[in-house]
Parts: sequence; C-alpha cells; structure tokens
Amino acid sequence: MATRPALATQVEDDRVPEPRIPPRAEETSPCATPIRIRDKYGLAVPADSHADYGVSFSPDERLLATCSADGRIQLWDTRSVRGGGELQPFRDPLIGHDGPVYGVAFSPEGRYLASSGADGTVRLWDAYTREPVGDPITGHKGPVYTVGFWGSGTRVFTGGADGVVRQWDTYTLAPAGEALQGHGGPVMALAFPGAYLAVGAANGSVKLWDRPVGEPAETFFTEHGPVYTMASTAFTLAVGHANGATYLWDVRKPHTETTQISASGSAVYTLAHGTPNRSRALAAGSPDGTLRLWHQRHGEPTTLAEAPESHKGPIFAAAFSPEGNFLATGGADGEVALWHPTALDFLGAPGAAAREPSMPPLSLENDEPSPESSLAAKAVHYTLQRGHHVSLPPLVCGQGARAVAFSPDGRLLATGADDGAVQLWNPVTREPIGGRLTERGGMIRSLVFSPDSSLLAAVDAGKPVRMWDTATCKPVGDLSGVLTGSIRSVAFSPDSKVLATGGDDSTVHLWDAATQDPVRLPLSGHGAKIVSVAFSSDGLLAAIEEARRVWLWDLADDENDLSLFSDAGSSATAIAFSPNGSVLAVGGIRGEVCLWSVDTLEHTEAEHPFTSIGGPVRALEFSPDACSLAVGGEDQTVWLTRDDGRNEPISIALTGHCDAVGGVAFSPDGSLLATASKDRTVRLWTVPVDGPATGGT
Repeated sequence: MATRPALATQVEDDRVPEPRIPPRAEETSPCATPIRIRDKYGLAVPADSHADYGVSFSPDERLLATCSADGRIQLWDTRSVRGGGELQPFRDPLIGHDGPVYGVAFSPEGRYLASSGADGTVRLWDAYTREPVGDPITGHKGPVYTVGFWGSGTRVFTGGADGVVRQWDTYTLAPAGEALQGHGGPVMALAFPGAYLAVGAANGSVKLWDRPVGEPAETFFTEHGPVYTMASTAFTLAVGHANGATYLWDVRKPHTETTQISASGSAVYTLAHGTPNRSRALAAGSPDGTLRLWHQRHGEPTTLAEAPESHKGPIFAAAFSPEGNFLATGGADGEVALWHPTALDFLGAPGAAAREPSMPPLSLENDEPSPESSLAAKAVHYTLQRGHHVSLPPLVCGQGARAVAFSPDGRLLATGADDGAVQLWNPVTREPIGGRLTERGGMIRSLVFSPDSSLLAAVDAGKPVRMWDTATCKPVGDLSGVLTGSIRSVAFSPDSKVLATGGDDSTVHLWDAATQDPVRLPLSGHGAKIVSVAFSSDGLLAAIEEARRVWLWDLADDENDLSLFSDAGSSATAIAFSPNGSVLAVGGIRGEVCLWSVDTLEHTEAEHPFTSIGGPVRALEFSPDACSLAVGGEDQTVWLTRDDGRNEPISIALTGHCDAVGGVAFSPDGSLLATASKDRTVRLWTVPVDGPATGGT
C-alpha cells in the first residue's frame, strides 16, 4: 500500500449538497469522527476521511492519478515499484477542489488531467506542469460524479447529481454540443464503448448515445438498483449495480443478449477492463474490501482470482494500466495499491514482472527563446508559435529509405534503407547512435518498436524478421520458424509480448517476442498476399490482403476466427489504427484514404474518402492526439490532414522529398514527424502540438 504525504492544511467543505441516493443501511456504520457529508454512494464521509474515489493511469503508465475525499489529487510515480519498492508520490498534490473529488481521467495523449468534484466544478490540469488550465468549469447543479475524455481527447464529458451529461471543449473549456438529458436520476458512471457514450444512472438505467448527438441509440432499465460503475472495451460494456449484479453487454447486439457474471449481493462500486497477458480481464471492487478478477475467453467470463480484505472497507476505484502491466485500486481506507493484474499480488512482491522505466516524452515545446538565442532559434520559435511546420536538416542514408520509426519512449529513431541498413539515431541531435545494426542485405520493408521500447524488429526482404535489444543494440533472435514466402509487415501487440507477421504465404503468423517461437496456429482464410498488419491499442489485429480486403481478429479469443472487416474498393496498400483503436485508416492504390469505424464496420464518412493523394498510399500514421493523419506515397509529398473537432479538416503538403515516401512516424509527444523517402533522406518536421496547422515549408 502507498503512504500518502501529509497536507499542511485540511480541506473542509460544509456547503456541498447531499446526493439524492439514500445510503444502504447495511453499508453504513457509526463514525468515530463527525460526519461532514455523504458521498456519491450515500455513505457517510467523516471529516478526516482520505477515501480515494478515482484512479487513472497516464498513457505511458509512468504516472497514476488518484482523487480523494479530502479534496486533493495526487500523482504517483509507478517507476518506484518496478524494482520491488513501494509506490511513491510524485511531487505535491494538486489542490483546487472544495470538497471530495469523485472523478479523475488522463487525456489520451497524456497532456491533460480532468477532475470532477462535489463542489460542482470540473477542472483541467496540465499533467506536465501540474498547474490548472484555465478557470474551473461550471454548469452542473450539484456534485459532478464522473468525468472522461471522448475519442482523441478533444472533448471532456461529465455527469452528476443533476442527471445531466455535459460536454466541454478540451482546448477552450467552453460547452461543446448539447447537454444530454433524460436519464431519470443522478448520473453515476460514464463509459466509451467504441463509437458510443454509455451513461449509467441512479434509477438503474443505461443509455447509449451515438457519437453522442440526438436521441440515445438505446435505453434499458434493470431491477438491480442504481448503476454505480461501468467499464468498456472496443465492443464490450460492463455494468455494475448497487445490489451486486454485474453484466457484460456486447454493444453491437441487442441489450437482451447480456451476460450476468455475478449474482446479486454486495454492491459493486467500481469496475475496470484491461488486457493483461493478451487476455481480457474485468476487475470489481466491493464494500467489504474484496477485489475480484474475471478472465474472459470465448465471451464467457470465469473467476480468475480474488483478494479478500485487499482494503479496509469499500473499494471505490480500480483501473488497469494501458498496457495491462498494473491494476490500481483505491478505497475508503485512503490507501492506494498496485497489483499484478493476473494474480492479484502486490506488484513489488517477489516474482512480479516489471519493465524498465521509460524516458520522459520527447518535447520541443519552449516558452520563449532567451535573449541570447540565435536569430535562427528565434525564427523557428516564431514560426512554430504561428502553427507552421519547419523542416530540420535531413538524415542521409546510403540508399533509398523505406522505413522509419520512433521508439515509444522518445529516445530513439530507427531508419531502414534499400541496402538493408538499419540505423539508430538520436532524434534531438539527429546524430547516429553507434554503427548500423545489420550487414548489407535486402531492402528493409518495415520497422517497428515494441510498445515498451525494449525491442526493435525489422522486416528484410527475403530474410527472417530480425530483432534487437534497444538497450544494448545486440540482436536477440530471428523469427525463422515455418514460413513460406517473404515477410512484408510486422506489428507488436500492445503488451509487447507477441509479434504478428504477414507476407506472401497469405497467412498471419503470431510469435512470442521473448522466445521467437510461434504461439498459436497461423491466422488464415484469405487467398492473397498479406500487405500490412497492425494492432489496435486494445488488442485487435488487422491485416490487409493484396486483393483489397481487410481482415480483423480479436486475439483475446482462443479461436482462429477472423472477420471480413471491409472490402476496401481498390486494392488496399496501408493501414493504421487510431490511438484509441476505434478508427482504422485504410489507404489504397489510387491514392484514397478512408476511415472506418471498428465498431460499426462502416465508413466514418458517408460517401467520400477522408483524403486523397496523387498516387498509391505507402504509409499512414495517426498523431498521438488522433487529430492528425500523415500520409505518404508515390507523389513525393507528405500530406498532413488535421481534424481537431473544432474547425473544418485541413490538409497541407509537406514538400522537400524528390522521390516516393515509404514511411511516416510521429514522435510520442506528436511534436515531430519523420518521413522516409527513396531519395535517400529521412526528414524531420516540427509539428505544432497546440491548435491546427496552418502552413507548410
């Protein structure tokens, strides 16, 4: 358990209105200290309570945010437990709310932290500087119980005791869209399954809002009391009720096809979905301090682990880390705990797996150049402040460059060329790191780093997939199992443990990254060459076939079943998932790029492609904030299309290459775009991270 740092002053609040949900008699108990208010569940909150009501991980898993009854938000450094130590606070707590803070959420790119509280306000914080962003957001009448970011993070959704769900623009903090009403009682929980917004209310109802505008797509009521908590993946919504009933619902099907995984009993205060060890898992916290974990395979959940009395009193909050390495919980005892997500053991206990901490994200942001800065530095700063792009001096390769990739921790840039050269570079100094990793050989078709930045894999035409340890730059093995034909593409699973390869043998093979051995039967069912493969953030695997079809697998299912995702029209040439996995971009041989909803299997645009370029598309990548899509192809130009949800989408051309562009890659913080071309150069473009781009070089 983590020890909370002391505060100099005690946050008090006697003005917060009481929630409308009556307390359950069996869950209240006499308090040794005076009762200040009752919380969102109707439970008594003593004046000295430090109960944790919310937990949220940053996208890179380095930080854990918790929010408490004493009005503060604490950031914790998860790196302190990776070597077996205790969870340590990261600097001083964030103070601003007047009374209990019920909800906290990181934005998808990790820049912002949103919080909601009993004082009726929503606050936005800069996760880097830990300073508040703008003034508190007001509009709800009474406590705000839940908060979350929608899609790419351009909107914040909130729900509270007034029964209204409101939406706010992340950048302006102004209301965005209509308030969603008609929930019949206080809004207790929000979730974002695929393209829907799910709203759980105190009257036992769950509403699905589509996109979310207009009328709700579906509404259903239960007989299990208030909906206290919900959690979601791309297709699944988990709903926890006041009487202990927990349901799983595939939102693509009628709600009558729900699966009950726990019987009525003690209330379920929190639910969390995650994918530890490549398998879907659901964690639940109860009033008696018991933490339960279900494992989902073939759509049928089974009990995997249980930790009685993991907290002294109710567990109010639980969250899986984005890559499934941690499960965090918080409760009425004011203690924060990190668990191994498959065995419910403390992560610092012997035998607990841990990754090395990653470097802070690369950032080119600068407040103001110093008076001593060069004229060039001042000119670059002026240009970036006005939303223009700047091309840095290119990296020169011996032969045409076909592949480029940033490591997820921002420390490394890898390039691959036609002469088989794989080279690591420092993305800040643009200097090579050591010698080339390969001897001369066939052309490099694809490069990819594992999500934990520990491995680099390269696809070399006519040779096995090769891998290197990025810390030592030493080879760790080849994927040289039973393969027929050349490999064309490779992708790592979100937990870095599995590689998928696709190639001329018309199948997708899955490999153990640690042992380089096959982990299951090949995925098959199509008859043409596999051109490209990609993983979504929640473990869905997509592959495009040379004969234009796109296939989709859910690797949480042990079966080798695949789905025909789309018939892409003209022959598809490149694919990329959006950061949250809800959108798949498909580029074609005619230069068109179409966006598909993973949930509805339909175009996000009714008739027209998202963008088009002059010639076949060879490379696609979304920016970390999902607002921009970079497209490279045969027309020598890199097109950057930005849609931030506030203005009309705009496309600008990044010019400078004099041959086809075969690779594009955003840095982890989105401030750099690397482009690889057959003209033997890799160019680095500075990309303004705030606001839409308005110009090019």
